[in-house]
Amino acid sequence: MVSTEIEMESFNKLLKQYPIDSAQAIISEGKGGANNTTKYIESMGHKYVMRIYETHKDIERVLVEHEILEELNKDNRLTFQVPQLIRASNGQTALRLPDGSGRIVAISKYLEGINPSFNNDKSIFSFGQTTGLLMNALNNIKIKRSYAYKPYYEIEHTHPQCPPDYIAEWCNHPPQPFQDLSVQLQWIAEQIYCFQSQVSWLRQLPHQLIHGDLNASNVLMDNDRIINAILDFEFATNDLRVMEVAVCLSELMVGEMNESAIWDKLNIYIKGLRTTIHLNELELEALPILVQLRRLDVFIHFLGRYHDGVDEADVLRRQIVNAVSRPDWIKAGGPKLIALCNHS
Repeated sequence: MVSTEIEMESFNKLLKQYPIDSAQAIISEGKGGANNTTKYIESMGHKYVMRIYETHKDIERVLVEHEILEELNKDNRLTFQVPQLIRASNGQTALRLPDGSGRIVAISKYLEGINPSFNNDKSIFSFGQTTGLLMNALNNIKIKRSYAYKPYYEIEHTHPQCPPDYIAEWCNHPPQPFQDLSVQLQWIAEQIYCFQSQVSWLRQLPHQLIHGDLNASNVLMDNDRIINAILDFEFATNDLRVMEVAVCLSELMVGEMNESAIWDKLNIYIKGLRTTIHLNELELEALPILVQLRRLDVFIHFLGRYHDGVDEADVLRRQIVNAVSRPDWIKAGGPKLIALCNHS
């Protein structure tokens, strides 16, 4: 989204509250995600990233993320970087954009690297290895603020406007733009209903702080295809430890049509993961269910965004297709995944 003249005036006004020479600053467009807008700032030989939160105006949620980042930045054992926040003149790491919108802004130092495409063995292995390193680091963090998000398995809390009954009704009686996907939506509704019977035993698995959204857009790699930075801790919360891995596995599968290539990727990722962390037998047993939960969670997230008028129908349609891309996953893929984890 290209900034308007009014927005640029607002950005320049904001920068005056930071130890950044606003008169010399050059602001350019960055890669925006589904939940935020990114701007790059260059001033006096230094580079920064401005992040604008677009889907909520709750500063407490942002400060939870910032507390986690500040704790991670104290850990000198990390082999990767995380965003290092710049404090404003009032000492705060999050400010409101002075344009009347109430949007929250945070500025951090620019991190070098590029988003991986995960079509290379070395980057996939490094992704697995770094996942384990991050899990170990997050397990040592205890924050003072209350977590803003519930665990993935509390699917009724994924979006405040989308409780299970609403989802079931919407899927079984979809509005006109989605009626040609009625079979797929009924399958999603059935999977959400079936998943709820799994929650009681999932609650017994090890819990810790997790990132919760590790994917190619939230990590950077260097020229040697080694993961060197992890970004966007917005959804970090206390959850199943193994959910961190399930998210990564699910993301490696999205968009890959070649079944053989999928299993090659999963195998390499798991080999990298096992060099840095060990999952117990029950966690491995839960992995197939949690991989599917990630897909269902993403669908609900985007259903909520559609409900709120944030996204158009075509965005949600893509997520529906992704969610149902492997309808036999639990029965066919699940046992194969568990076997792969036990032998990698």
